[in-house]
Amino acid sequence: MSSPTDEGEIAGKPSKNADKEKQNKQDVNPIQETKEKEVSKKEDTIVSYTLKVKSNMTTTEITQILAKEKIIDDAAGFEAYMNEHDFSKNVQIGVFVVTNNMTYRQLAHTLTH
Repeated sequence: MSSPTDEGEIAGKPSKNADKEKQNKQDVNPIQETKEKEVSKKEDTIVSYTLKVKSNMTTTEITQILAKEKIIDDAAGFEAYMNEHDFSKNVQIGVFVVTNNMTYRQLAHTLTH
């Protein structure tokens, strides 16, 4: 037969586990909320810039402007993309509206069409 002490210990175990589960859920939620807030901040901050490409402008000059205006994070990376995919040779003179949520491909197509 079991004593009252044994029953109390057995009865106590599920409540301790339940408390741990609640604590684990509470520990995870603030982290998830923080990540969601960070993502929404990035999504909310869309930077738009009107780029004026002039005659004889180099891809390096264009990528430096885009980086300075926070349209791209990596000027060298975007310049390499433009060169590797032969977009550099086809950049058009004109005025282009670009945003920081555009992909390299979208930016390249905008600048070459």
